[in-house]
Amino acid sequence: MNKITLSIEELIYCFYNEGYFEHGNALKQVYFGELDDEKMDLLLQITTRSLLSKSLLVYENHKFMLVEELAEVISMLNYSNQSIKASRHGEDGGEESVSFHFNEKTVLQHSLLYDEQVHVFEKVTAETAAEIISEFYRLINHSSGNGFELSQGEFEQLLDSLEDNQKLFELPVLHGEKQKFYETLKTTNGMLNTLLFMEFTEQKEPVAKNVVLFTNDNKNNWVIEKNEDVFIVNLCNSSKVIQLIKENVLESLEKVPYGE
Repeated sequence: MNKITLSIEELIYCFYNEGYFEHGNALKQVYFGELDDEKMDLLLQITTRSLLSKSLLVYENHKFMLVEELAEVISMLNYSNQSIKASRHGEDGGEESVSFHFNEKTVLQHSLLYDEQVHVFEKVTAETAAEIISEFYRLINHSSGNGFELSQGEFEQLLDSLEDNQKLFELPVLHGEKQKFYETLKTTNGMLNTLLFMEFTEQKEPVAKNVVLFTNDNKNNWVIEKNEDVFIVNLCNSSKVIQLIKENVLESLEKVPYGE
């Protein structure tokens, strides 16, 4: 399918049209909570014409219906077997994010523009999703280093030292990769980005399956994975992202398209 771009009011209309009133009402409350029912009804009437003009809505048997491709998108937003949300700190202090929703046949990219007022959807492969995430976190295709481990206490000590001079003097002497990692933390004021893997229960409730952290430098970022009480830190490249998607998503979705 081609890219589908929806304004927030168009997205609300689509949820209502497909009978997903809980999702529609939640978005309405966030973005149009102050509108009374009469004004909201007028907004949705205008939205109907907007979707018709985009050829995303048809009128059949005295009923407005979403075209098949858009109906599939809305269905995946309502429920998908697995989802990934990549978030990072933006230059303006806000948050930037891109999400991917997975079922047995489809990977759906979901991007937000203009303070979440516009939503863009596009079918991709899992391999393309990995490339987009790698670019999003500004990863370089270099060989990873040997990496190292940090206890939870050691990791917290590194972060605390960035804001507390007393904690800085308490730091042990760092060498090699640990020193490079700490320099990156200092350069980026300790900001960490998150890659969240989610799965959904039969009740359509999201459950966090895994969270992976990335440093927030403009290049050569580190990936931080937690294994019980130990943090495993490595310089990261795109092959690592592909590995993470395979381990956290594709192993439970054998039919999902991987390559082009």
